[in-house]
Amino acid sequence: MQDTQTKWFQEIHKGNRAFALTVKETLYHQKSQYQDILIFENEDFGTVMVLDGCYMLSDLDEHMYHKSLTSYGMQNIESANKDLNILVIGAGDGGIVRDLFKNWDARIQKVTMVEIDADVIEVSKKFFPNISCEFSNSKLDLRVEDALAYIKNAPEQHFDLILCDSTDPEGFAAGLIETEFYEDIKRVMKTDGIFCAQSGSPIFMKEELEKTQKNLAKVFKDQQTYFAPMLVYPGTIWSYTAAGNKILDRNNLDLKEFV
Repeated sequence: MQDTQTKWFQEIHKGNRAFALTVKETLYHQKSQYQDILIFENEDFGTVMVLDGCYMLSDLDEHMYHKSLTSYGMQNIESANKDLNILVIGAGDGGIVRDLFKNWDARIQKVTMVEIDADVIEVSKKFFPNISCEFSNSKLDLRVEDALAYIKNAPEQHFDLILCDSTDPEGFAAGLIETEFYEDIKRVMKTDGIFCAQSGSPIFMKEELEKTQKNLAKVFKDQQTYFAPMLVYPGTIWSYTAAGNKILDRNNLDLKEFV
């Protein structure tokens, strides 16, 4: 029997599914210029971020998502490569930047991060200090602007690694799985560079994943979809897709690294 006195936040998925967590305390709830931002506390998951009604991350599982993008991307950059220039698209919570500097600082020359919503950055600094802890790093060039527009004007063959940590490709993020975007990515990426992006649930978002794979195949010679857990996402198993001239390491990340 459900306790009617308990407050719940429920994300309704497409179809006959939902995911709900109890709300111990609402820490923040405001609309930014681009999206609705909700932060609340849960007994099991810790602090939770929700954007436009969709779970983004929690204290419990954020390392799973960020590790999936950074580790797979970096394992496909030639091990001898140093002075890396890295582009991070989205990632307003700061987790991608944190993991890059924490694990590969000696190999990095510069990380350019382009996030469209300044409010997500500021909220993350306040409520997720362990995730947003590298925003003041001297190697970080943080830009609050539209990544689609930024890439149009970025220099050619400049980035060794491009990581796309975006919300689902809807609304202001809809263009992030289109062929035109991938063509712009290829133009600004070095010949031996690697692009990695989240590509949705392989079970409940097959159309998004298939479109991502189809459009990437039009632009890049090689691609690889891999999988990892993410507890607050639909289906728990999440897909990520890497692309470039050649994927050096096609091995999926070991599940034991996430627990």
